[in-house]
Amino acid sequence: MRFFGFGLFACLIQGLAALSVQAALPPDIEASIKKFIQKSPSVNGLRVEIDFNDPNQAFPACLGGVIEVASPPGVTRLWGRTTIQVRCAKAAWMINVPVNIHAYGDYVIAGRYLPMGQRIDMGDIRVIEGDLSTLPDDVLRTPKASYERVLVRPVQMGSPIGLNDLKESSVIKVGDPVRIQLMGKDFQVSGEGTAQTAGLVGDMVRIRLLDGQILQGKVLRPGVVGINME
Repeated sequence: MRFFGFGLFACLIQGLAALSVQAALPPDIEASIKKFIQKSPSVNGLRVEIDFNDPNQAFPACLGGVIEVASPPGVTRLWGRTTIQVRCAKAAWMINVPVNIHAYGDYVIAGRYLPMGQRIDMGDIRVIEGDLSTLPDDVLRTPKASYERVLVRPVQMGSPIGLNDLKESSVIKVGDPVRIQLMGKDFQVSGEGTAQTAGLVGDMVRIRLLDGQILQGKVLRPGVVGINME
């Protein structure tokens, strides 16, 4: 009886192992999925690692047909947790394969504690490589995007810096020469003046005209202020 019990146990183990092998993700389908993901524009230039969340997922046969791989409708960026559609038109089946796509690339972090209102300079930030799929969508990829901008919130040392963490510094500074657009009903006149206050696009600033008169206008773009005369 002991020999019989041991033999039965061994057979069960072998049977379970065989089932596991049979249900494993087929190599050709796995290769097709990886190739599809790596060719996606969203991971272009990035180092990609792919985890299959259900490696034992079973697939029907596609005899005489061609396996097709696609992203689900509405998915524009292939990274993070998502699904990949695998289908065989001839056999009329489609299966969603859950995956976790790690996209490794450079991003910008604070090199030290940066208080709110800090204007970003080269010494304030560092660039490191990491898994972009775990970071906010607006994380800065290059330092250039942060230079001469101002933080709208404090950022801890080592924390990623996002585009929404920054605002433009003043596009007009005190003492800057500016071009003035005087706008009224059915007319527009240009002139020159000197900024008496600093401002961003959309801010109201004070401008001294060449004759000494001081007017207030809205910053339209760098170096240009609009004054409504109506």
